[in-house]
Amino acid sequence: MKIAAAALLGLATSFSVCAQPVPTATAGIGVASAVERYANAIACKGVKVKPADVLMLTAGYPAAPLARYAVLWVGDMRCDGGAGSEKTHLAIATSSGGQYVVQPELSSPVVAFESPVRLVSRIVSHSANNLVLEGRELGPGDPDTMPSVPVRFILRLDGKGDWKMVDKVFLNGTAAP
Repeated sequence: MKIAAAALLGLATSFSVCAQPVPTATAGIGVASAVERYANAIACKGVKVKPADVLMLTAGYPAAPLARYAVLWVGDMRCDGGAGSEKTHLAIATSSGGQYVVQPELSSPVVAFESPVRLVSRIVSHSANNLVLEGRELGPGDPDTMPSVPVRFILRLDGKGDWKMVDKVFLNGTAAP
């Protein structure tokens, strides 16, 4: 079962790696700036977003005039402070009239971002409707700030615009906590 799940995850990863459009430098800067403003407006101040954080989900072309970008950002949505209050969120941005704008109705917290981990540590691959991500889950006895169980998971965009987890694999021979 684990081998089949790993093979399926590997197939999904290799397929999406081949199909990844890359944002231009100008788009990366513009999207990062828009997402940083959005994140600092809805979460505690101090969220930083770099152009390297920008993923192009779809390229703009005549059949789909708006390019769509995703950015994972980390912040404290409720300004609770303390250990474990920050987590990874998702923002979706497009361009409009030469400006890059976040689409709040397509971004968390409005849409579900079903990450099994509080902090995403690595984006393995992505496509228009899939994100393959890695992070660490809490294991037995782990303090909230030190999750120890490495996982790779796939989020898929559903018909309602929510990013739902469709698969999860424990890495490095670890087992479910």
